[in-house]
Amino acid sequence: MAVPHNANHQVSRAFAALPSQKKKDTNQFTKNIMFGIKRKDKGGDPRVARALDALEIQYEIDSDGDFHFGFELQDGRNQQGFIRSQTYEFMGLELREIFSVGLSSRGSFDARTANLLLHENAKMKLGAWSVTSDREDNHLAIFTAKIAADLDGEELLGAIAVVLNTADDMENRLSGRDDF
Repeated sequence: MAVPHNANHQVSRAFAALPSQKKKDTNQFTKNIMFGIKRKDKGGDPRVARALDALEIQYEIDSDGDFHFGFELQDGRNQQGFIRSQTYEFMGLELREIFSVGLSSRGSFDARTANLLLHENAKMKLGAWSVTSDREDNHLAIFTAKIAADLDGEELLGAIAVVLNTADDMENRLSGRDDF
């Protein structure tokens, strides 16, 4: 089973790209427009690279070997996502995570928000909400889907769409902002 990533690192990665720093790309792809993230060859699982390249999704690989990408969604909203290179095995199935941040809070989320995330989890067919924090008491609500490590093509694109749209919908619903 995978060792969880350091929460401080995860929180800092989520806050790294502010909306004002997002560069737009004009390439149309599957009714979404990807904002430009230049690819950096720093490793990462080559299966993910091949799948994203085949889908013509622009990405960068971070220092953990995770794939970072972004899409412009409906109404001009943007959402960032990550695909982990690291995989783990469960009963003979190799899995990996796709995730996207939906909310942030200085300090714990209020009870109403936490309960809403739990209620939303009960409705999900793919993915679930979790909360992580760092030493400075920054909290993130992250929507994560665990998928087959070798998923590609339309199935991978579908999982990415579910994760990014779910995270963005919650961000818009609860904050009205477009930070992630």
